[in-house]
Amino acid sequence: MAVRKNPKVKDADLARVGPGTPGGEWLRRYWLVISRAEDLKDIPLGLKILGEELVLFRDDQGRLGLLGLHCAHRGSSLEYGDIECGGLRCPYHGWLYDVEGRCLEQPAEPKDSQFHLKIRHLWYPVKELGGLIFAYLGPNKTSPPPLPRYAPLVRNGGKLFLEAPRTYDYNWFNFFENAPDVTHLSILHRHSGYGKQTWGNNFFDYHNIPPFEPVETEFGVKAVSRKPGPKPDTEYVHELGAFLPGILDLGSVNSTGSEEPDNEHTIFLTPSDDDHFTLFSIDYYTGLDPDFFDKILARRYGPARKEAPKEYDRRKYKSFKGSIAQEDIVTQETQGMLGERREQLGYADRGVIMLRRMVREAIETALKGGRPKGVFTDEEAGKTIEFGCFTGIRPKGPPESRCQVSVGNRGSSKSAISSDTGKH
Repeated sequence: MAVRKNPKVKDADLARVGPGTPGGEWLRRYWLVISRAEDLKDIPLGLKILGEELVLFRDDQGRLGLLGLHCAHRGSSLEYGDIECGGLRCPYHGWLYDVEGRCLEQPAEPKDSQFHLKIRHLWYPVKELGGLIFAYLGPNKTSPPPLPRYAPLVRNGGKLFLEAPRTYDYNWFNFFENAPDVTHLSILHRHSGYGKQTWGNNFFDYHNIPPFEPVETEFGVKAVSRKPGPKPDTEYVHELGAFLPGILDLGSVNSTGSEEPDNEHTIFLTPSDDDHFTLFSIDYYTGLDPDFFDKILARRYGPARKEAPKEYDRRKYKSFKGSIAQEDIVTQETQGMLGERREQLGYADRGVIMLRRMVREAIETALKGGRPKGVFTDEEAGKTIEFGCFTGIRPKGPPESRCQVSVGNRGSSKSAISSDTGKH
């Protein structure tokens, strides 16, 4: 990619992810989740990531490979290929590729042919961490940045649960910027999980929406909501974070109603193209409830209370109220794409405004050839990345102590990277 000297990034660039687009070139600087490890069996898995058609496989030696979907010979899909002989063999004419795109065999060519040495098929580095498979689609394939050690994926002592991936048919950024838009929790989700089940005191009260402040962290934005706690020197706090390039971290309380937070809910968001994206959702639970994951999934996907559909309702989505996931889909999908829709942003949108500005700056950095926020150095490779979103009761204090980051649009922030002394 040619480096721009003075890149001017617009909001519309945040939504586009294809090769050569500003947003797509930025996203290619990161490791992105492309699959759960358990979903990769003994046959290839066709994928679409950032507008590119790819195929994921594990060769007969256990090595992960991610190649261009269409064979370099005559374009047949390698999704139907055979995993054998140290690579993936095209079903049409038998060209065999290793995990780095080298062509090892061409059965129909003369025995002494060296033609296969001239072929280098599209490939990308792939790594596995915490049951998820990550890929790097950036320019430095042989020396990519280190795969961050995200805390929920490397901790010990709790239970890690990976939901089945979910794919949606609208633009990825609509979902991503929904995280710092926390006022919608009290309004949109009042029919489902919020406003009824948080600490038993209606923290997300439709008629008394908790005040919040957007806080910039080292590589993301946290929306911090708070209300007075059960004692004068305490407060109820709910923090929801959006971190680059497309990670959401949500505080969660115990399924039994305990005020002690014991579950971290994290979502890795990967765009397929401009009109589709996939969510890889994980929970890291340290509580004692053996049925916790069943309960939390029922709350998220419900519905807890389902409307009876009206026979004259001709809308695409009917009876959506009562399911958190469905409520999000209805409102986010119908927004249209950022840069194409008309908006009038107000005071309650300041978290969205902060996140968009951060992403624009990160894109500009990438286009200039720099290292955008959230891309870590080799020196940071052994560190654990803590998102630090808290939900529960804690003593009152200044914003800095509450959030462990500095407040302000461009102020410096304390590190969200901690020393990793544990094992994985």
